[in-house]
Amino acid sequence: GAHVNRVAGYAVEIYEVWASRRGVSSTEIAKNKDILRIAAMLHDVGKVAISDLILKKPARLDADEYEIMKAHTYLGARLFAVSHSDFDEASAQVALSNHERWDGNGYPGYIDVMTGECLPGYETSDGKAIGRKGEEIPPFGRLVAIADVYDALRSKRSYKPAFPHQRAVEIITKGDSRTLPQHFDPKVLEAFIKREKEFESIYHSLTDENHAPS
Repeated sequence: GAHVNRVAGYAVEIYEVWASRRGVSSTEIAKNKDILRIAAMLHDVGKVAISDLILKKPARLDADEYEIMKAHTYLGARLFAVSHSDFDEASAQVALSNHERWDGNGYPGYIDVMTGECLPGYETSDGKAIGRKGEEIPPFGRLVAIADVYDALRSKRSYKPAFPHQRAVEIITKGDSRTLPQHFDPKVLEAFIKREKEFESIYHSLTDENHAPS
């Protein structure tokens, strides 16, 4: 619960800056913030269909397990496949695309949401789906990508410690073995830098047992 609320809070902070710089009206920003907040909270809803043996494995996933885990993107988006509102559309976009990368090296790429199969003509040499890149990725997915990575860096895992705020910011903006700046939309990254202090405040207001140092 704390994780999804933090990610939603971070995403809204980024959106305010990103949208303002694009000339979006204050009325539209207010409307979209409400939609984004709920959609961001559901970014990992597809994990309800993934086995706890994988979700709670006390170590890094192996290659086969990681492929199974990646299915949570389209399984989550499938829940909103029949869209009745802006909320449904945004939730589907976020669930499906928040693990895509600006440079095209994310997942799940160009797939059929209902089958999980690669769309014809979008296969890599090994038969996997080509990742979406740049503005092919929906804006809300690009926003939630940074929000989720930041929270993952701040949280303790069996294979890594919980990083303090400044280290998490450094990894996102300068890169390390986990992530690179080119994974993110440059304009969204600029908005993150503008509001990174608010990220730290949100984290400390919604801490849990994986609390990281300042």
